[in-house]
Amino acid sequence: NNNNNNNHLPSVAAVGKATQKTLQHFGIPVHFCPTKANAATLVAELPASPNSTLLYPASAKAATTLQDGLTQRGFRVTRLNTYDTVTAAWNDTEQRTAQRIRVACFGSPSAVNGWCVNHDNHNNNHNHNHHDARVLAACIGETSANACREHRWPEERIFFPEKPGVEGWADATEEAIRSLLLQG
Repeated sequence: NNNNNNNHLPSVAAVGKATQKTLQHFGIPVHFCPTKANAATLVAELPASPNSTLLYPASAKAATTLQDGLTQRGFRVTRLNTYDTVTAAWNDTEQRTAQRIRVACFGSPSAVNGWCVNHDNHNNNHNHNHHDARVLAACIGETSANACREHRWPEERIFFPEKPGVEGWADATEEAIRSLLLQG
């Protein structure tokens, strides 16, 4: 009986609404989604029961915020690195294009790191803790904004929504562009 089998499926949590929507599109019911799409909020809000276990598929580059926080709350967490992000090396055309960019849009900390690595390599600055002072950062959420801070981006040049997501990211990008227009 199909209904009986569904009762034995593990509960699924999604880190945000976009992930929830994708899982549901593939017929996977989502039992929990935090109020803010980031690991810290998921750690704080995920309901626990005695002996809760969690399989955490993640990027090999993902921070340990989720697994560490849930472990501290008593979860048994198994992290499974299911993919890795690799920084692309920019060719000469991409380097020249990047020199003209005034607003860079970042959807992840690895995107920020990739920008900085490529920008630094082009400028023979190999400490990867540098950014182009002309460039504003429009981030999908606070985690990417924190990556900008780690690379010493000035706070007034970082734009991100209170709640992560594509709609807020578009608003942050618009805010960054407006600030450029106000600068003249």
